[in-house]
Order: sequence, then structure tokens, then C-alpha cells
Amino acid sequence: MKSLLALLKRIGKNQIPVMYSVLHALVDFKKLSMSWAARLSRRFGSKAIFLVGLVASVYAVALFVTNKLAPDAPKPSHDVILKSRFSSPKPSKDIVILDIDERSLAMLSAEYGRWPWPRSVLADGIQKVSDSGARAIMLNVMLSDPDRANADADAVMDLTAQMVRPVAFPLIRLNATNDALSQLKVNQLSGSEVSSEAKPQPTLAAILPFLSSMHDRLGIANQKPDDDGIIRKYPFVWEEAQFSLPSIVKRTLEVGGANYQGVPNLMSLNWRNKQGRYYRISFSDLLELSADDPKLVVLKNSVVVLGLSAPGLGQTKATAVTSIEDDNEILATAVDDALHGTYLRVIPDWVSLIINLFSIWTLVVVAVTRINSSFFNKLFLMAQSGLGSITLLSASYTNYLIDLSDSMSFGLGVFAAIKLVESLDNSWTRAKPGFRRITRRNHFGSLVLIGYLDSRILDHLDLHKYVEKTVGMSRFICIDDLFGGESLVSGTCAKCRILLVLADDMQQELLKNWVRINGFDDKLVISVHDLKSSWDPDDSGFQNEVSSLILNVCADVLAQQ
Repeated sequence: MKSLLALLKRIGKNQIPVMYSVLHALVDFKKLSMSWAARLSRRFGSKAIFLVGLVASVYAVALFVTNKLAPDAPKPSHDVILKSRFSSPKPSKDIVILDIDERSLAMLSAEYGRWPWPRSVLADGIQKVSDSGARAIMLNVMLSDPDRANADADAVMDLTAQMVRPVAFPLIRLNATNDALSQLKVNQLSGSEVSSEAKPQPTLAAILPFLSSMHDRLGIANQKPDDDGIIRKYPFVWEEAQFSLPSIVKRTLEVGGANYQGVPNLMSLNWRNKQGRYYRISFSDLLELSADDPKLVVLKNSVVVLGLSAPGLGQTKATAVTSIEDDNEILATAVDDALHGTYLRVIPDWVSLIINLFSIWTLVVVAVTRINSSFFNKLFLMAQSGLGSITLLSASYTNYLIDLSDSMSFGLGVFAAIKLVESLDNSWTRAKPGFRRITRRNHFGSLVLIGYLDSRILDHLDLHKYVEKTVGMSRFICIDDLFGGESLVSGTCAKCRILLVLADDMQQELLKNWVRINGFDDKLVISVHDLKSSWDPDDSGFQNEVSSLILNVCADVLAQQ
């Protein structure tokens, strides 16, 4: 046993150098990768930033094409904007929901039993709403089969449907795969429009009210949720390949004599999620009120949505602003938007593309022109704040949803990529530890230190470019962050810039001539030294040797002020 333990210990000790070598290789590879990336960023500079802009532009165009190919696909930002906006349109006082709610079922159960009630009960409600001066009534209750136990009640409903004209009734569209089995022709339905190319006449699989007196005022009660099952739009006109039919909302406005010109066939709903809900009257309360009760004044000149909301009977759906919404509230919103023109107008995809491309290339151009980094950051923050403000304010206080979230996303992505390129570029130029992996071949010559104040050389980038071009990228270091923090000398020393250059005799002559020709003789402090250590920014010996030289040159530069 002791022998086995000793063997395991020896194996463990022997593995330590191997593990160390692996870890060292991984760390070294990381440094090599960072150095390689920093070198490329420095070498290509503006070209790398242009490449960022080009890649972002290609993606913006691809997004535009995708939106064109799938125009009805939900936009992820749509719901977030509507939920986060500051305000919304107010629910119209001219729209009332007559609610067959849980209270109504309880109050009327003693007299009429469980749901469904005799149709005469609904007829009484419709008649009372009409007598109260309602402009139009939408019956959001399907009466598909006769009540064999209450034929007289059905007769009352039939008579009411004939006499009370401003009432729209529901038609439920079934799955189109069943159309071939149906004998109902589309052109038999009032308000239908059939394509002239449709031959033979198309048939329709649908559920209609059993009373023929309702068939001249039918509207499709189906809604069109997006692929994720969420209601964001309403089909004011139900359109299919060979025909179109009015929705129950359009039919309601028609029978009420309302003007709905200009309403799109598919409108984006402008939810009243910040201004309360539509006024509701419990159906049982309506039946109890006398004809002259002042509470019925609210029904005068109103559009009434009569529907079910009682649990287990009423339909609920997910919308852009809530996970569960009463079907009657959705229909009331659609009526309100169509009646008052408050439906959401969304900017066209081509406008979004132009704004996206403008945002991308504005950042690219500003970055390439080497504008002050602080100004660039402020410009970006102002632009992002502006785009976000336009998006939220338009959605909050207008009927336009100017969704600039894509532009904000592109701006953020391009800004981050530009900052990464600039950071790698600066890390190489400043010889930040770990970002300049060099080989020692051909690194011979003298160390030339060039010091100056930023305020005295406005076009110092030209100086940098010439020096780097003359001696090469790996033989040039810029020190522009000598002191950090907030000491009493940090502000003064921050103005001082020191260039470390490894140059042979010929290169030194070229640098001196360029300085003389460009009139920099009295603006620069130049010092030449023979290096004792190798030119390696990561070497501690090199760092110790040049530190004192840098401080001396900085002192000479500051003495010139």
C-alpha cells in the first residue's frame, strides 16, 4: 500500500511540469492573439473601421430584405416600446362594452338558468340599447343553431334582428382546407369582393348565424395573431387570395353610418394601456334599468360591443401590452382606432434602412476623421438618446410608431466595434503590457526620445505617421499617459507626449530633416541614447532603463512652457 502511494506521488510530481507547460502555452497563446489583433488594428486602422461599417451595412440590408419577405413578422421591439411608453390614447367615451360577465350569469340564473339563455334575453338587451340611442351594436356572440326548447325566443330574436338595423353579427371563418367541402359561395355574402380571376366561384368554410335576417350584416369575427400567437394587428378587411370580406368591426361602422375612409385593411392596434379601459356595463344591470334611467345616457350615440367575458365562456388572447386580454376589449380598441384614426402608423422599411445606414456611416466617418475621443463619446450618447427619445415620444403622444431601435442597435454595435479597434490600436501604439509580442530580429539602433506638448503641435498625427513609416510599427512607442489619477501634476503632465523610437543612423537623419523642414525644431525635445537592454516593451530591464529617460525628457518639455 505504501509503495502504491509513493508511486502515485511520483507520478503527480512528474506531471506538474507538464501541466505548467500547458498552462504557460495557453497564456502565451492568449498574449500572442491579443498582440496579433492589436498589430492588425494598428496596421489597418481606418480600413478596419471601414470594414466594420461595411459588415454592419450588409446586415442592415439583409434585415431589410428579410422584412420584405416576411412583412407580417413581429418586430421584437414593438411590444417593449408600447409597454414602456409614457402615455397612450384615451379610450373613447363613445365606445361601451355591454358585458355578459360572471355577475350577469349569477344575477340572471334564477330566472333563465345557466348559459346559454333564451335568445329573447339577448334580444331584450339589443332593443334596450337601441332605444337608448346607440349608434351601432356589435353582437360578439355566435348564434349558430336554433334553440329547439325555445322556438318562441328565437322568433323574438329574429324579429329584433329585422327591426333593429344598426347591428353587426359575427361570421366565423373556418380552416381554408375545408373550403372545397363547403357549398357556401363567397359571392352570396353581403359585402364580399371576389377576384375576377377566381374561376369557378370560390366557396367558403364558415359558421354563420342560423337566422337569415342577420346575413345582410355579417362581418368576420376572427382575428389574425402573429406567428407567436400575440394580437398586434386587426384585419379591418379580411383578405385572402381570391376574395375579401368585411370584418365585424368594419360592418359595425357601416351599419352605424360612420366614416372609415383611409383605414388600412390591416391596421396596427394602438392599445389604451396607459389611459384606463373602456366603459363597461354588466348585461344584468342593463336589463334592470328603466328606459328613462339617467345611467343609460352613456349609450346615446355610442358604439356598443356586446360580448362574453365570464370565465369559461369569454375568449382571452395575448396582446402586445398584456399576456391576457378580454376579446371585447380588443374589438373595442379596433373600433376606436378605425373610428377615430388612432391606429398606429409604422415607418416604412426603406426609411428604417436609410436611417440605419446613416447611423452606421456617421459613426464610421466621425471615427476615421480622428475627432477627439471624448467628443466622439458625447456625440454617440447624444445620438442614442435622441433616437430613443424619438421612439418613445412618438409612441406616447402621437399615432406614429417611429421605431428607431434598430438604428440604436446598429449604432451600439458599430460604436463598440470601433472602440475595440481603437483600443487595440492604442494598446499597440502605447506598448501596453501583453499587447506587443515582438521578435528581436533586426531590432538594432539607438533609442530616440521625442517629447512635445499637445498644445504646441496640433497636427501631431502627421508626426506619428512619418516616424512610424520611417522606422516601422514595431520600433515606435507613444507614451501619452505618463501620470494618471488626480495629483497636482497629473493635469500638467497629461499634456506631455513622449515618442520612443528605435532608429539607425540613416533613420535618425531622415527624422531630423523632416523635423527641420516642417518647422518643429523649437517645439520638440529630442534625445538620443544607446540602449543597454534589448528593445522589448515587455522586458523589465527595458522598462527600467527607459523610465528615467522618459521622465528627463518630460521635464525638459515642461520646462519649455
